[in-house]
Amino acid sequence: MKIAFAMINCNRRDGSARAVNEVAERLARRGHAVHLFARKAEDLDLDLVRWHSMPGPPWPEIADFWSYHQMANLRLAKHDFDVVHSIGPNTLRANVVTIQNIQPAKMRVLARHAADEKISVFRRFSRWLYLQATSAAEKKLYTRKPAPLFLPVSRGVETELREYYAIGEAPVRIVPNAADTSIFHPCAVQERQAWRSVQGLQNEDFVCIFSGGEWARKGLDLAIRAIGKIPKPHVKLFVAGDDPDRERYRAMAVESGAMDRVIFGGFRKDMALALAASDLFLFPSYYEAFSLATIEAAACGLPVIAAKINGTEDFIQPGWNGEFIAHDASQIASTLTSLIENQTAVPSMGENARALVTRQYTWDHVAAMTEAAYESILT
Repeated sequence: MKIAFAMINCNRRDGSARAVNEVAERLARRGHAVHLFARKAEDLDLDLVRWHSMPGPPWPEIADFWSYHQMANLRLAKHDFDVVHSIGPNTLRANVVTIQNIQPAKMRVLARHAADEKISVFRRFSRWLYLQATSAAEKKLYTRKPAPLFLPVSRGVETELREYYAIGEAPVRIVPNAADTSIFHPCAVQERQAWRSVQGLQNEDFVCIFSGGEWARKGLDLAIRAIGKIPKPHVKLFVAGDDPDRERYRAMAVESGAMDRVIFGGFRKDMALALAASDLFLFPSYYEAFSLATIEAAACGLPVIAAKINGTEDFIQPGWNGEFIAHDASQIASTLTSLIENQTAVPSMGENARALVTRQYTWDHVAAMTEAAYESILT
């Protein structure tokens, strides 16, 4: 097959961008002619994938998206591809669309927390414009006739797709996100101890790790307050990631009486080791499509303690590889306390989480599912 991916920027740091890199390389190794239309193509084997550079303004987001969208529509029209695979509404030329989120659904969640965010008026307005533009592009592509093949990453995203857009009998296949189990895996005891020592953590500390930006949407406030409600000095929260509103969360840690037990670790180049050296993944997010961090944490042997949202509801089997939590700090604290006091539950859940990833959530598995999806529309 002759395949084109439409993604604004490709790398192995961001969730949807990483998915393109991983799948595109694997499809190329399977003998397909794979092209990528992107502004940046980082951490990608360009001997396998042909990159078509798409110059344009990288900021603000609205200019980045809209200029790419227009150029992609024009340039893809000049080629004859069997598959044009867009990640979200990046081009109207797509006949296959991976859906990482539904913008109106995401906007509904963001609106709940907008009043608490301490961000500039310009940033707030810029984000609003971006969400309006991407929502309009979604509607135009997702309700187009003939409909593309939709590849939502979770059952919840499929539900939102049908809720917000009249897709009728359009073809839909769920193709989840995944983890590279050669990178994300449990670590040796010596590596765990060395990493903890550098972070100021003790070997006997029980470390809950949280990962990501957009802290209001991901519920970091709940994680911090939950730690504050657990009167155990060895229970720590490691925050991997950053947010423009970081000072408000530092103040929150102080107010919760947990500042000495919350470590703000910033964005990490050692994310795989940070996960593997922790004890469980704490993720009280309000909205995701299917968080890549969730799968990567599980691949590192951590139980996933998360809100029941898109993705986690497909992955977590309560009591076996994790637990569901409510958007309530007291309930989260109670769940964590039960796990901390059960010495055997956490390691056992972590092993089960890792086993599920290796069976169903590897990039090789996702690439095979994607290839089968292409064949379904071509035949």
